[in-house]
Order: sequence, then structure tokens, then C-alpha cells
Amino acid sequence: MGRKTDENKKSLAFILFMNGMLQKDICQRVNITPKTLQRWIEQEAWKEKLAAKTITRTELVNKVLSKIYDMLSTSGNVDADALSKLASTIERLDKKDTPVIIMEVFMRFGNWLQQISAKDKDCDLEFIKKVTRYQDKYVTEKMAQ
Repeated sequence: MGRKTDENKKSLAFILFMNGMLQKDICQRVNITPKTLQRWIEQEAWKEKLAAKTITRTELVNKVLSKIYDMLSTSGNVDADALSKLASTIERLDKKDTPVIIMEVFMRFGNWLQQISAKDKDCDLEFIKKVTRYQDKYVTEKMAQ
């Protein structure tokens, strides 16, 4: 029974974390210690998932292109290895189902679920937590590839 409670608390904490709630407020709301929350954040890569939520693919590509531009315009000697790595980064970002793109879609879907939960009784907190848990598993698998 205790383990199930921990998983429910972890799911709720994850939802709150991804929605930008302060860690101290998450601890109070979910009734966990800051140490427990920090352990979940580190073990489950929540910061990376939050970054994937908040930084769009277009922003990432633009930053990499800006780096390439800086390299090409500021020095006569271009580091071919660094340039190759940056080009490879853009290529990976342009693939259709990167974790960044997936998180963008999942977060928009999560926001939509929250909006309709006021009108649809089948879309309750338990349902949203279950969907979020499976989305999290999917993103974790994609990040490991």
C-alpha cells in the first residue's frame, strides 16, 4: 500500500513540477520532503523533461545555427570537428519524433486535458495522472535511444 501511495505522490509531484510550481510548494502540497522530491527529479530526469517542454525545436535549431554563424564569421580558421558536430545536432533535431517535439505535443495535450476536465467527468485527476505516467514512460524511452 505504501508503495502505491508513493507512486501517486510522485505522479502528482511530476505534474506540478512540469507546470512550473516551486519545489517548496510541491513538497507542501504533496506532503513529501525536499530530499524525496530532489531524488525523484534526479532519478527521473525531470529537469531535462521540463527543458524539453519549455525549449522549442525551432529555438534549439536557431541557437545551433547562430553558433555556426559565429564560428564562420569570427575566425579565419574553422574547427571542422566542431562544425560537423553542430551540423549533426541540427540533423538530429530535424528528425520528426525527437523528445523535444514529443514533449511539446504532450504538454499541449496535457493543457487541453486540464481545460476539458472541468466539463468532462471522465477526465478526472486520476485519468490525467495515468496519461501523464504513460507519456513520461514514452519520453524516457525516446531519450534513451
